[in-house]
Amino acid sequence: MICIRCQHDSKYPDRKATGTCEKCGGKFAFEPREGAKLSDQAFQKAIDKVSSDGKVKFGVEHLYYELCRRNRSKSKVLLGCVTFFFPMFIVTVLTLAKVVPVEVLMAGIVLSAVAAYFASRPSEEVSLHRSEFEKMWDRWGQIHGKVPSAIQRKPQDAPSRATRPAEPDLEDYSFDRAVICDRARTADLLLANNFHFENNCAILSFDGYPKPAFESVRRMLKRNPRLEVYALHDATPVGCRLAHRLATDPEWFKGQGRVIDVGLRPVHARPFDGLLLPGEGVVQRGNGISEEEARWLSEHRLELAAIRPEQVLKRLFKAISKQPSFPSATPEFTPSSSSRLDPALAAAGAIAVAGAAMAAPPPPGAKQQKPKDDSSSSSGSSSGGDSGGGDWSLDVDSFSSDADSSDGGADSFG
Repeated sequence: MICIRCQHDSKYPDRKATGTCEKCGGKFAFEPREGAKLSDQAFQKAIDKVSSDGKVKFGVEHLYYELCRRNRSKSKVLLGCVTFFFPMFIVTVLTLAKVVPVEVLMAGIVLSAVAAYFASRPSEEVSLHRSEFEKMWDRWGQIHGKVPSAIQRKPQDAPSRATRPAEPDLEDYSFDRAVICDRARTADLLLANNFHFENNCAILSFDGYPKPAFESVRRMLKRNPRLEVYALHDATPVGCRLAHRLATDPEWFKGQGRVIDVGLRPVHARPFDGLLLPGEGVVQRGNGISEEEARWLSEHRLELAAIRPEQVLKRLFKAISKQPSFPSATPEFTPSSSSRLDPALAAAGAIAVAGAAMAAPPPPGAKQQKPKDDSSSSSGSSSGGDSGGGDWSLDVDSFSSDADSSDGGADSFG
C-alpha cells in the first residue's frame, strides 16, 4: 500500500503491528487487509477528483458521492465476471465429459452472458451508507488533518464583528440576476467558489440562508422588475417545485421578472445509476411536477451533490450565459464613491462590485424552452412577457450529461 506522505510502497507485514509507514512513520487511516473499503491513496484520489486537484472548494457530500461512484463500479464488475465464468465452467466440464450435449453449452453461453450483463449493471441507489462514510471522513481528519479545499460553514447564529446597522441607502442597490437554491449547502458551494463575485449575482437558499443577510438581500432583489432568477436544486419534490414557488409566491418574485429552472429533474437521472436515493413517499402531480415526474419522484431522489463541483459551476455559468437578456434599464439609484458595503451582504453575494448593481447580463445564447400554460405539468405559467409577470421556464439542457463534451460531458456524471 502506497503511503501518501512519502510515496513508499509499504508491505502489509511491515505495517501490520503499528499501522504506520516504516519509512516515514506516518500513520495510515485505512487498512484494506482488515476490512476497510479503500486505502489512503484511493481516498486521497477521491478528494483530488472532487476538488479538481485543490482548485475548487467542495462539500463533504460531494466526496460521499465520489466514493459511491467508485464503489459501485468496482463491485459490479466483479459480480458480473463471477456470474459469467462460474456457470460457464460448470457447463464446459459437463460438455467435455459428454454428460450434456453441445447445444446445452451454446445455450449456457448465451444465458451466462445475459445474466452477467444484468449483474454488472450498477444498482440505482447508493450502496455506501452515510454513517459508514461519516466514520471514514472522521477517521481521515484524525490522521491527516483538515482538508483545505473542504467547505467549512460558519455558525449562522454567532455574533458578527460587523454589528453596525446597515447604511440607510444600502438597499437602494439591486441586481439583474439571482441564483436561488433549494438547500443551504448548494448555496455554500457557490459562495465558497466566489460564483457571486465572478458573475455579479445574488445567491440565497429558499430556507433562509445565509441568515445574517437573507431578508436584506431578498428585499433588494424584489426592487428589480427585470430580475432574472435561476432556480438550482436537487431532483426532489421540493426541488422540482422551487421555480413554480418562486414565480407564484408574493414573498418571492410573483409578478416580477422571470424564473428559469436550471436544476436537476427526473429526466437527468439516467447517468446516475448507483447514486440515487430512495423516495420518501407518494408524490402528487402539480405545482411544477408532471405526472411522469411524480411517479419517478415517488421512488427516487437525486441530489445535485452527485455532480462534481467544477461541473456544477461550469454548467450553471453556461445556463446563465445563454439566456436572452432584458432590455437595459437606468438604475434608480447611483451610490456615491464613499459608500461602503455591509460585509454580511457582500458575503451573500448581494453586491459583487460597488457601483455595478444594475450591470447588464450576458449576451443572448441558445433559446430557452417555453413551457405550456398548465399548472399541473412540469412547466411554468406564462403571464407577462419580457417586462416581468411571474414567468418560469425549464432549461433541462444545461445539466444534461451530454450538454458539452468539451468540459467533461458525460464522463463527469458517470
